[in-house]
Amino acid sequence: MRSAEMTAAPAETRQISLSVLRPSRSTVVGLVAVLLFLILWQIAPPMGWVNGRFTSRPTEVFLAALDIFRNDSFLYHARISLTEFVAGFALAIVVSIPLGVLLGTSKTARYLIDPPLMALYIAPTLVLLPILVIWLGIDMAPKIAVVFLGAVFPIVLNTMAGMSEADSRLLRMARSFGASRFDIFTRVLVPGSLPALLTGIRLAVGRAVLGVVVGELFVSQAGIGYQLNLYGQAMRIDRLLVYALIVSAFGYTLTIMVRSVENKIRDWRSK
Repeated sequence: MRSAEMTAAPAETRQISLSVLRPSRSTVVGLVAVLLFLILWQIAPPMGWVNGRFTSRPTEVFLAALDIFRNDSFLYHARISLTEFVAGFALAIVVSIPLGVLLGTSKTARYLIDPPLMALYIAPTLVLLPILVIWLGIDMAPKIAVVFLGAVFPIVLNTMAGMSEADSRLLRMARSFGASRFDIFTRVLVPGSLPALLTGIRLAVGRAVLGVVVGELFVSQAGIGYQLNLYGQAMRIDRLLVYALIVSAFGYTLTIMVRSVENKIRDWRSK
């Protein structure tokens, strides 16, 4: 009996290891799609399907990336943009979560704050950027403000929705057992609103990254957005694409990280 169990254990271990090493179907399809796109992109300019001056090629983009990482002060520009992003996003989280909780739990606060909040949410950030420059100058402050304005609204709205749409059955049950307001808030409202809050953070990441780039495109002497503007004016499409891909990869990585936390929270709540 013991020998049979010992024989079955390695077989089960091999099965688990093979299942981990074997890529999923969606991963294979995605890799094949990316590979086909790169091949078409590489051969399209020589074949005359597109104008090579405006599209570049993967090999040229790769060589431009190597040159940028070596000779273009990339770490300096990346540090500037990352500092603006982190400062604006952190400020948005600090402000938006308490504000969303307040709006989601108090009808009076919602009646007072919701109209101006919606007006600011609808207003395009580009319209506010000249005003922010006049108020805050041309240093990091206006870019941080643009990141803050881009990130704060999705978090506020989703937190408010999560708080205000709590399960009424759980609320009635908690009240029937004599739970205090603090217990209802910490044990019912907060766990119930976590998925909505994380969805808001995930949506805010994209708007915050866009805010950094937009702010640096118009008002900056350094940063990734400044480099995008510089190489766009010089028609250096290969270098322009390198920086565009860096921005996309950064935003995508953060989104995947937040989504993984969302999945863990969802699994925790289901248990």
